[in-house]
Amino acid sequence: MTVSKSLYVRALALLLVAALAALAAGCGGGEEKAAKKESAAAGAEAGKASAAGAGKQAGAAGVAKAEDDGMANAVAMGKTAAAVDLKYDMSVKPDVGQPFEVELAFIPRVAAEALEVEASGMAGLVLASGSKARFENVVAGERYVAKMLVQVNQPGLYYIGVTAKMVSKVQAEARTFSVPIVVGTVLPAEQKPSPAAAAPGATVKSMQAVETATPAEQKK
Repeated sequence: MTVSKSLYVRALALLLVAALAALAAGCGGGEEKAAKKESAAAGAEAGKASAAGAGKQAGAAGVAKAEDDGMANAVAMGKTAAAVDLKYDMSVKPDVGQPFEVELAFIPRVAAEALEVEASGMAGLVLASGSKARFENVVAGERYVAKMLVQVNQPGLYYIGVTAKMVSKVQAEARTFSVPIVVGTVLPAEQKPSPAAAAPGATVKSMQAVETATPAEQKK
């Protein structure tokens, strides 16, 4: 009986040890699985945040590009100096005697401390407001918008001269643009035939055509 009881106690102890080991292994595995799940969830959230950030940047770039696509490119006058481009647009079709807004979008190709803008109109075109603007801490590739209020009292083709100056510690470079403004209906100039080439100082006169014939032809 004593031996049997001893064996029984040993067997029971072994079973208890095995059960405790299994329980510990199960708990450890559960914690490891939970840690893996938490890590995977954190990675998924980080991926979503990164994708959302990239999506916002792409969306902003798309909006800026869409805005620029609807604008016309201003023509640069003279030699190219300052590394800046200009696009323009008008909110409404210009009408005689009615103020209208002209939007100017400057896109610098290099960074600068400041971008200074000054506009001037030809005779017959009045810049009511917004002829000057200044932008600080200019970043390459960004879009800097200035708006002018313009009025024209006679139909015709007009031009706004725009000077963009890129200012840095080393130097200041400027670039001049021409923005065309068409108000009302502009009729093309009458086309006149060019006179025949003549010697310098000579006057070309129009004469009535006269039929001529040789004496032999007259006898016939």
